Amino acid sequence: MAKAKKVRIAAVQLNISKPIDSVINDIRKFMHLASTKKVNIICFPEDSISLGPKKNRLILSQVMEGCKLYGIWCIISTYLKEKKYNYNSALLIDDKGNIFGKHKKVHVLGDGPGISPGSKFDVHKTPFCKIGIAICWDVSNPAAIKRMARKGAKIIFCPMYWCYDEWAHKKNHKKFEKKILQSLILTRAYESLVYVVFCNPVDEEENRLTSYTAIAEPHKIIKGLFNKEGMILADIDLKYLAAMRRKWST
Repeated sequence: MAKAKKVRIAAVQLNISKPIDSVINDIRKFMHLASTKKVNIICFPEDSISLGPKKNRLILSQVMEGCKLYGIWCIISTYLKEKKYNYNSALLIDDKGNIFGKHKKVHVLGDGPGISPGSKFDVHKTPFCKIGIAICWDVSNPAAIKRMARKGAKIIFCPMYWCYDEWAHKKNHKKFEKKILQSLILTRAYESLVYVVFCNPVDEEENRLTSYTAIAEPHKIIKGLFNKEGMILADIDLKYLAAMRRKWST
């Protein structure tokens, strides 16, 4: 069966300040909404599920059930323990509710003690196209994004928990940090000729979150959402990307 020339993706700027039961209900509501809009893959922010490794697995099962129920692929972030190590992980779950792939955050800046770094950036061959995953500060490594692109990744999904530093700006901290993220997502998309998704949470308690979610192609930001909960959609044009790579790849 030939692959579609376009892939419909969604990114959710999730309010994570609610009790975990409400957060999970919201995740499933957004999954349902995305399925009604014919979305192929939906991405949620870093730290969407954060209760500790044992409880995380129990909550994760509800997300997996949602993928199966709504027939949608999902990228969800949580902390998981493997052997004796704890990892900040992003799981790729397929539309049958199975874990299809996994990324362990490599650059664990700000994750605190006890979190081990991952060691690689895999490319995952989905029925729609090849994709890569990078978690938050992983995007500071342009070579990693470029390697995934050279391995065939067409979309790089980046679950994030991006905060601003109060000392970095005298005022309007969130707006200035938003500009940084806008520059960063465009740079990563442009230099590697990929589509890039930044997916951040929003928090009613502030907590220095930048709360900016966006989808970019190499020449522009297609969709963006700032400082409020919601979902953005975009149709990824694989034919357009292939033409661009033929013209500009070095």
